[in-house]
Amino acid sequence: MLERAKRGVLNLARRVGYEILKQSDPRLSAANFREMPEPPASALDRALDTLRDYAGDEHAAARIFDAVLNAAVAPQHHSLFWGDRLLTLDKSAAFRDDPHFAAAMRGVNSDTGATQYASPDGISWRLNTLVWAARAALHVPGDFVECGVYKGDMSWVITELVDLAGAQRSFYLYDTFEGFSPKYSSEDDFPLAPQFFHSADRGYNVPRLYNSVCERFAGKSYVKVIKGIVPDIVSEISPDRIAFMHIDMNSAAPEVGALELLFERVSLGGMVIFDDYGWFLHKKQKDAEDRFMAEHGQEILELPTGQGLLIKR
Repeated sequence: MLERAKRGVLNLARRVGYEILKQSDPRLSAANFREMPEPPASALDRALDTLRDYAGDEHAAARIFDAVLNAAVAPQHHSLFWGDRLLTLDKSAAFRDDPHFAAAMRGVNSDTGATQYASPDGISWRLNTLVWAARAALHVPGDFVECGVYKGDMSWVITELVDLAGAQRSFYLYDTFEGFSPKYSSEDDFPLAPQFFHSADRGYNVPRLYNSVCERFAGKSYVKVIKGIVPDIVSEISPDRIAFMHIDMNSAAPEVGALELLFERVSLGGMVIFDDYGWFLHKKQKDAEDRFMAEHGQEILELPTGQGLLIKR
């Protein structure tokens, strides 16, 4: 009896949802839409049971998810964004249609390298957030700063789409270019998955990384590629005033250390973007940055991209 009641509630919910959709979307009106018969609930349950049986590991589950998303979900919607573990339905994501944005995207690797899903849109929404913040930062005084550069993909997109040279702004790019510094970072940064620290550190140790980033930005004289441990190197070389700061070091201590040295230099209305802020694995960074901002009367907004956004007030 309980199962029969549950099926009745589900069927009622389907009908109510369909009626709401018909009222909000004229294409679903009775005049031009023929309602498809619903398959028996038992058939759907058997199909779901089969999928669960095959989803024995994360890669199989991802393959099933992508297949269902493409074959069953996408055809029912106007648009779909799927990338960087961010899924949206019926949102415009209009930046994908911007030819300048598309050209900049072709010059970077939009895959984080840490996803088993298809992710056709990659990290483009994250990059669009950075570009928006950088453009807004041109309205306040100060230079631009990035702490945590890796191959320079994110800063490259900013320099391609924001006229920093015309605005006479310098862009300071700080990184060890050799992975985590044991002085400030350890597997304790990731209590939920300490193995991530070691795998990420191996990934960041790319031969000639510093040289390749310097070569990449050689034609942009306003970009200053600075090799050193953050926050230590910031004490030696840093701008007096900051309009935009992007923090992406995957570790709480150096990120808070950078804030302690640089946040007071961020202009009112200046933009601070935290790349890892909303990701579950990086909770230690979020907690530390929330404490820092609370002490300074500020609050970070968590974004669906996993980033954190702060406009200094």
